[in-house]
Amino acid sequence: MYRILYTSSATKNLDDKELEEILEKSRINNQKKDVTGLLIVKGRTFLQCLEGEKDDVLSIYEKISNDERHTNIIDLFEEDIDERLFPQWSMGYKNIKHLSDIKSEKLKNFNTSEEFEESKDDILDIFKEFIEAN
Repeated sequence: MYRILYTSSATKNLDDKELEEILEKSRINNQKKDVTGLLIVKGRTFLQCLEGEKDDVLSIYEKISNDERHTNIIDLFEEDIDERLFPQWSMGYKNIKHLSDIKSEKLKNFNTSEEFEESKDDILDIFKEFIEAN
């Protein structure tokens, strides 16, 4: 198993309907390849984790990297894993603007890909907070 975590910026503001359409397509494509993960959105900034077989994860990540709706794509880390953080989510989704209780001060304060300079453990902790909340 393999995990990749990246951040990127949308090239334009996406409304809730556009985000839902992207998520629906992503979930269908991820289910076909047995890839799971979580997408966190704050404004135009995306923070996403993808997990699955290495070739499948890298294939999806390559599509994302070539998607003209993304810019400033930063690969935060990649790693081999023994188990998934998100085994039941073809693509979990959290839009921070809709959350009233965010525990992580680091997540509350991140605004753009360039400003997101957290450690691998900090990033995983952010994702684990969302898992525990659901």
